Amino acid sequence: MQTSDHVDSIHLDVLEMEEWVSRAWTYQEAVNSRNLFITCEDPDGAIVHGSHFLNCLGYTLSRLDGSAFWSGKRQRYPRLDAFESLIAEYVMSGYQERSALEVMSNMDRRTQRRREDHFYAMIGAISTARASSCETSDPCEAFMLVCERKGDYSFIYSAAKRDSTQFRRWRPVSGDLPSILPWHCWGDGQPAHTESEFLYLDQMMLLEKLSMDREAEKLVGKWLDLIKIRGVGSTKSLQELVHDALQYMGFKGSPDCISTTHGLFFPCERISADEEITILVATRVGWTFGAPGIARCYKNAELYTPGVFIGRVDNAVATSVKMS
Repeated sequence: MQTSDHVDSIHLDVLEMEEWVSRAWTYQEAVNSRNLFITCEDPDGAIVHGSHFLNCLGYTLSRLDGSAFWSGKRQRYPRLDAFESLIAEYVMSGYQERSALEVMSNMDRRTQRRREDHFYAMIGAISTARASSCETSDPCEAFMLVCERKGDYSFIYSAAKRDSTQFRRWRPVSGDLPSILPWHCWGDGQPAHTESEFLYLDQMMLLEKLSMDREAEKLVGKWLDLIKIRGVGSTKSLQELVHDALQYMGFKGSPDCISTTHGLFFPCERISADEEITILVATRVGWTFGAPGIARCYKNAELYTPGVFIGRVDNAVATSVKMS
């Protein structure tokens, strides 16, 4: 790497076996570094800048056979794929500027010997606060409290179960807190504010259950063409193809999507057809193809189901939404 713009493909397998590549502490140390350099135990002491390491790694992975989006690259090199995202985050986000969702999405693909180290690394990536300052012995709860104090509620876009307590049904239950989609995202977080005991999510787009308009269909179809997921002669519907792509990206939710004028919403869990549904879509954090969201469902009580929205995000219609 020190003298080239790529890595010999044989070395990818060597790097993939290196344990440090996927460790939780590697993430925290890397993303909080002002200057990131990578070296080795060789006596010559070769030193490579983190951004050059990323360029070499990315270039080599892109040249692999079948290295388009719809390929086995992520399955073959899961550690290097996560490490590539880590260095990209280091390059793009300043200290404490990344969202909770961004941290969760990368940490889902990392390993640690102790459960609490997972959350301590995440806390260290978004704040100078210590878990001990949160007045709780639960590391997951400490992470969510740090996020709330910081004013970033993007931790709600987790596949975790929701709290059953009144006024807190929007909040994930403390536990593993996996991201709804372990994929690199942009944005500084999910803004919110409280009034009395109620939480209001700010800058949210509200959508009803309706057929997609032509602009949304065109946008979703263009994304599918860009990632080359449509096979020649495929008989799959647009919804099935989008779900296939999301599965490749790590989504483990329901294939039964909810259609809106602006796009398709895939919930973490299947939602009954007889429920009243409003889709809340984030506008301040997201991906190039859409954004995380929450389905607000009402039958006998108001409940919330997180999910992934694929389609057109319109900042101009964003508003504050009262949660219960």
